[in-house]
Amino acid sequence: MKKQLIKKEYELYHIKDGVKIEGVHPRLYGNVSGLSGEVSGLSGDVSGLSGEVSGLSGDVSVLSGEVSSELSGEVSGLSGNVSGLSGNLDACEITNEEREKGVDIKELII
Repeated sequence: MKKQLIKKEYELYHIKDGVKIEGVHPRLYGNVSGLSGEVSGLSGDVSGLSGEVSGLSGDVSVLSGEVSSELSGEVSGLSGNVSGLSGNLDACEITNEEREKGVDIKELII
């Protein structure tokens, strides 16, 4: 049996000085567990973020800051130059597929 899909549209905005401004606030912080989708348009410091990020994909080259140990999840959908990001890599993993292709996690650490 086919289910009828319902298209939902959402508007993303923030309020500054009582004025509604489209888009993500440049100082986004907090738990992002419910955030999903293409994040190529995100920019700024991610030091205050926590939560599960498995639903994210896109180019994160313009992100910077300390990646908290409270930020977790599958990040294979993310791409870009992450030299602006820092944090504890103890929990960093690569997949067996990546190992078979010759990827060495030591080479990924700056």
